[in-house]
Amino acid sequence: MKYELHDLVRYFHNVRNKKGELNPIIGEDKLAVTSALAYLLEDNNMVIKAYSGTGKTVIMDAVFNLLPSEYYHTIEHLSETAVWYESDKINRARFIAIPEAQKLPEGVMEVIKTWGDNRPAFRKRTDVTIGETVEQTLNPKFVFMCVAVENDKGSAYFDAELERRCMIGHTNPTAKQTESVIKHKLMHVALPKKELLTMSDDEIEGLKQHVLDAIGRRDDERAMQLRNPCAPFLMKAIPSLFPVSRSKVQYLLKVINAVARFHDDEILRVERDGESYGLISPKHNWLALRIYLDTFISECLHMPSHGTDILQLFPDTSLDRFGMSADVVKMTETEIKKEAKRAGLPFTKLRPVLSALVMTGFLEMDETEKGKVKYYKSPLISDPSKKIQWNDLIEKTEEFVREKWPEISREYIGRNCGSIEITDPFSGDHIKLGKGAKTAIDVDTIDKDVKPPFQSKADERLWDGDMTKFLLLAIGDYDEKDIKEIKRIDSR
Repeated sequence: MKYELHDLVRYFHNVRNKKGELNPIIGEDKLAVTSALAYLLEDNNMVIKAYSGTGKTVIMDAVFNLLPSEYYHTIEHLSETAVWYESDKINRARFIAIPEAQKLPEGVMEVIKTWGDNRPAFRKRTDVTIGETVEQTLNPKFVFMCVAVENDKGSAYFDAELERRCMIGHTNPTAKQTESVIKHKLMHVALPKKELLTMSDDEIEGLKQHVLDAIGRRDDERAMQLRNPCAPFLMKAIPSLFPVSRSKVQYLLKVINAVARFHDDEILRVERDGESYGLISPKHNWLALRIYLDTFISECLHMPSHGTDILQLFPDTSLDRFGMSADVVKMTETEIKKEAKRAGLPFTKLRPVLSALVMTGFLEMDETEKGKVKYYKSPLISDPSKKIQWNDLIEKTEEFVREKWPEISREYIGRNCGSIEITDPFSGDHIKLGKGAKTAIDVDTIDKDVKPPFQSKADERLWDGDMTKFLLLAIGDYDEKDIKEIKRIDSR
């Protein structure tokens, strides 16, 4: 069976816990897929920073459930010496899980920082059984960590030194997301199990084997070196406002690599000067930007945890013809808290987020005559463009391949640069990319041939007259008006 990224999304919607009970991941498709691909297939340190109870460890557990137990080790002990007593288990493991990183002592975090530089950690201790000093080694490992940010230690836990070594993700803390999760849990206890499962055990086991095979190819010392002929033409999607983007761009490139590794059979191989190379296609780039672009931009912009959620509470500030701020909406911290509550955001301590947004320039602050501090959205920093003109990118990629990879250019262009069919990872819809498309397609655009009020082809196919089942499993968010329209269509 050929697996698509949509199958990985389906897996997260059909996750079973250790008891075999359905424990689906709802509303976190991009985070879950990015975590699995980047961590398992491209050797990234992965961190999910989020509020407790928002599903970060559920995502972590689901990622590690793709692996046999002997592939990974979980660090949960809170003493600085415990990690050294587990050195044999850690050294044997391919992957390391850390469910509550904010509880780890400084000594263990220093080990992780050392690993981040691809160096082993050492310590000397006295072996009382032989009366001699022995040296212990913890070989470099890539770690997957979860960090709770609601307490002071968690919110300020990662210093710049550690941040640059990790790919960062955040869960969705909004009331709307909470409502969606609760709705699914209530439905799960009301329906027969067979109506809840949309992926069979055999399909899941096949997907797990597919991932293991990809990891095996990644670990093969004779493996091909991936090269991305599309990379020079991704610049429009990369914000360069802050120097941090220089290091963060590697994560975007690694996600693209991971997508290609997942679709290994699509990679065109070429031998040159005794080296084996694999050429990544426009399709792989499109899929990677589809799942990771929003997070990548936030990281490049030094956006603090849930900073985007706070910025959305402010209307844009415009400049008049004299370059002065016009139509400025200013709010105190108390007013922002009220707006956050109204928007369904769970923030109790806003000051660290506000300070970070001021420091990065997204918010500005004024002090009133009464000494109150008010914040407003800066008119000087605008959101970067997320649009890639894919037709243009494909044409430039063709020219690049003809010049730089002439021995394989005809096959590469014929296979990858015509009318490219892609399965959208989140909706399952089939789209066309490239010269066969009517217009250049934005990375967030999906198939427009969807009959309203359905919001995706997958939802359209799902509808069978059972509204309860539909609302439980649908990808889109449907209000009362949509439900009435669906019922009206069905009655016809």
